[in-house]
Amino acid sequence: MRQVLSRFLLLLAFLVAVQSAVADTIVWRSPTKPITIGLSTTDYTQIMFPEPIAHVVVEDPSYIDGKPLEGYNGRAIMFQSLLPKMATRAFFTGQSGNTYIVILTTDVPYRTYIEIVDGVALKQMKDSVATKMGPTDLIRAMAQDADVPGITRETYVIPNWFRGSGMTFDMSEIWQSPTMTGIVIHVRNENPQPNEVNLPAIVIPKTTEWGNLRFASMENLRLAPAGEPNDKGVLFLVFLR
Repeated sequence: MRQVLSRFLLLLAFLVAVQSAVADTIVWRSPTKPITIGLSTTDYTQIMFPEPIAHVVVEDPSYIDGKPLEGYNGRAIMFQSLLPKMATRAFFTGQSGNTYIVILTTDVPYRTYIEIVDGVALKQMKDSVATKMGPTDLIRAMAQDADVPGITRETYVIPNWFRGSGMTFDMSEIWQSPTMTGIVIHVRNENPQPNEVNLPAIVIPKTTEWGNLRFASMENLRLAPAGEPNDKGVLFLVFLR
């Protein structure tokens, strides 16, 4: 799991470094979601695709001048507008069969270099990392407040989500992976004497959306009297679907 995560983070860091250094980046989401790229009448825009392009169809070819750029294995194509104001669609079919619909227009700012990043592949990689995580990995990430690729985090504050044994349990956050749901809960002691969180005795509100509660963890189960330091703690729950 850590190896996979490390490789992904290195790849992500590399992509960010390259993009920030040399290119404006556009993320391709799916074959049904067009990408808009601005052209100029005075200079070419170089478009770098995620893969070699096997076939190109332009709706209005008289609007633009286009040519492949040598040395990029069919991934780079240059375009320039032939009109001061125009817009046309172009359909690029990649070697893998993916279709990239690109709106070439003078109506948006012109950029010299555009790199199209395959958002579908990145999402699949993130999901792969998240799927390999176990409950203890998720609890560790929640405890460290560390973002993980493929895990979505949502602030979901419910004060007094449930109560018991003189304590209140406030939900604060939900973490979702393809197979697990993690809940972050802030626990407060309301008793004037020390109180202990008895995990097996806690009755958690049930929901079919998250699956079955399988893991619970809390660093400090024994809370100080209400109003004193350490009268609060954080509880982490993991549900498996």
